[in-house]
Amino acid sequence: MPDSPAQPAVGLGVDPAVDRVRDVIDQRLRAVEQKRNLRVIFACESGSRAWGFASNDSDFDVRFIYVRPPADYLKLRPPVEAFDQQGEDDFDLAGWDIRKTCELMRKSNGPLFEWLDSPIIYEQDGELSARLASLREEYFDPKKTVYHYLSLASGVWKKYLADVAEPVRKKYLYTLRPLACVKYIAQHQHMPPTLFEAVLDHIELPAETRGAIDSLVVDKKANRELGAGPADTALNTWITQVLEEGEAIAASLPTSGADNTSLDQLIADAILAPKDS
Repeated sequence: MPDSPAQPAVGLGVDPAVDRVRDVIDQRLRAVEQKRNLRVIFACESGSRAWGFASNDSDFDVRFIYVRPPADYLKLRPPVEAFDQQGEDDFDLAGWDIRKTCELMRKSNGPLFEWLDSPIIYEQDGELSARLASLREEYFDPKKTVYHYLSLASGVWKKYLADVAEPVRKKYLYTLRPLACVKYIAQHQHMPPTLFEAVLDHIELPAETRGAIDSLVVDKKANRELGAGPADTALNTWITQVLEEGEAIAASLPTSGADNTSLDQLIADAILAPKDS
């Protein structure tokens, strides 16, 4: 397939570690294209680096969307629609085919929506990426997305934090971020920003809770990884409160009624008329 069109880098300066390895990530994306005969139309950083609280030794979680040659979609057994290429180093590359991407878009998939709003973009097809990003608004389902974030937060809370005298401190962030997203959706009925700080800046938080979160983020970014420490009363109180409110919040929110028309057109355009510019 033709090389992906060069697009200006996005997110330079957001994470110095990312800026140092952009060339390496580009080389790996090109290698994936060549080996698997596909074309990357969008690639970004996800996880803690995209959320804005990576540690010094955090991995690079590269996520991308791709298109295969038209003939591949006409086979009795088309190639797999997703794969995860985990290496022995700090780079984890995972991608979704355009058809799987659109199916997940229709389901208001939280991780996909976060990819498309990542502050760190490695690559993007000018037209197709813009259309994907705009379709977030059409297919965002407040109710489904709140349930997604509640499930994430509840799982971490029950496993790592609830009734634990000295929890691993970084686990707080993996509970706080989805719950902040729940509060954001409840207040704005809009998909939350991927960057955690941007979510916090647009929700109502007790000053003590915000201070505890900010301190935790500073410590996480300054250290290799956060170890165990005493449970934080302010954070525990806020977390349990939002978890208790979660079901009522979800029940009060609307659900999306968008049909498949826009997604069908995007799939057809991506597969049958790929752009090289």
